[in-house]
Amino acid sequence: MFLKSKKFWIGIGIFLVLVLFLYPKEKSISYEVIKVERGDLVQTVDVTGKIKSENNIFLYFEASGIIDRIYVAEGERVRRGDVLAKLNLDNLNFLIKQAEANLNQKVAGVSEEQINVSQKQIDSAEIAYRKAELNLENVKSLGEENLRSRYISMVDILDDTYIKLFDVLKFSENVKDLYFSGLSQEDISIKNDIEYKIKENVNMAKDCLDNAKETKSIEDIQNAFLKIDQSVKEAVETLLHIKSASEGVKYKDIILPTIKTALDQNKLTLSNSQITLTNLQNEVSLLKLQNENNINASKVLLEEAEAYLELQKANHELLIAPLRDVDLAYLRSVLDQAVLNRNKAIIYSPLEGVITKVNKKQGELISMAEPVFEILSPKYQVEVNIPETDIIKINVGDKADMKLDAIENITFLAEVTSINPASTSIQDVVYYKVILSILEEDSRVKPGMTADILIYTDKREDVLYILSRGILTDKERKFVRVLNEDGEIIEKDIEVGLSADDGKREILSGVLEGEEIVLKIKDAN
Repeated sequence: MFLKSKKFWIGIGIFLVLVLFLYPKEKSISYEVIKVERGDLVQTVDVTGKIKSENNIFLYFEASGIIDRIYVAEGERVRRGDVLAKLNLDNLNFLIKQAEANLNQKVAGVSEEQINVSQKQIDSAEIAYRKAELNLENVKSLGEENLRSRYISMVDILDDTYIKLFDVLKFSENVKDLYFSGLSQEDISIKNDIEYKIKENVNMAKDCLDNAKETKSIEDIQNAFLKIDQSVKEAVETLLHIKSASEGVKYKDIILPTIKTALDQNKLTLSNSQITLTNLQNEVSLLKLQNENNINASKVLLEEAEAYLELQKANHELLIAPLRDVDLAYLRSVLDQAVLNRNKAIIYSPLEGVITKVNKKQGELISMAEPVFEILSPKYQVEVNIPETDIIKINVGDKADMKLDAIENITFLAEVTSINPASTSIQDVVYYKVILSILEEDSRVKPGMTADILIYTDKREDVLYILSRGILTDKERKFVRVLNEDGEIIEKDIEVGLSADDGKREILSGVLEGEEIVLKIKDAN
């Protein structure tokens, strides 16, 4: 009995031990968090370059368009900040005024009359868009019709040229029968030229020309043109061959002077035909280029009309939407962007210097890749290569700190004065050349010195921010995981702004200062 009781209690003990070790314990979870903070943010680009002696700086527009005004001439001295040239700013100024009005309107609230006006602007923009669409179709249609008419008018010229070729063929065959019917090497060579360079070409040219007359298609007329042009060139070569043979010892006294004169006349006739055909081809090429330019210009107008329509629709949606902080932030950013876009259409002198060259005139079309001015800088410059991931952050006028390896514990002030829009590939990485001018004079600064540059590209003051690694993305949605007072994790959608140094990201809306953002969930066990 005692043994049974002892075994029983031993079994109970083993069971309890197993339960203690095998029963799952409640897991303890902790979180790595950061707080939403308020403060100032700065965005910089860190690069290395070389000091260069004074040199011409190329100045570009940062937008494409028609040059409206050029305010300076070659040899003129300018000061930093002087306006040197501008594109047509009418549309850009209008967009600024519109952005300002939208912002002020949102702050003040919206009336029924404003909503009606906004809708009418959409209606007007839609009409303008449809007109631009129709204009593009008309330009294409008119261009095709003009080109087709020009090709059809070519047929008469080609027909006249064919007749001249046929006359040359008959004349050449007559000369062959009279003087080159023998079996000498020269006779055989000339007979082959007449057979294959004139007769065969003339026959094929006739087939192509007959087909072009029947179909009146641009493709067939172009084929006929090419064949007749080739036939004329080879017929001229054959006439030159016959002329050369007629001056040889064997034929010099045999071939009549009238035949030689006729050879020259036929060659002159075909040479004139060659000139006519070349001019004709040039006219067609010019017409095609004009058509292409007209179509491209109409496409630009259509794109502008579409952009304006989308802008009006977006403005209307903003107008009727409830007022939110994020809306004001967006409208302010639209205004800032509109001002930035206008400034890109104006060239300001980045420094005091002398204009050494003016490459463009008022009224000319200009692209971002074409330098407008060259200005001689009296100061040292730094040339740096900026990778494509950073170039969009940099603008002319951005300030920079510069340190030189050769001069310790001294920071020099510099400024971006030129951005070359043409890219350069270095070891399969795309770079853009940027010139900075050193704003301070120091006799210790020498050409060739290595400079470490920190360019200040943007900043924000008194804004909310968190570390970028706390921001999650799901398609176009950006959100954070917030730890609430009950220790629960909730997701909050956010609007983000500037990507700043040290991995910080501006938060426009969605969270409050002091809220805890979960970076990582940790298992304490």
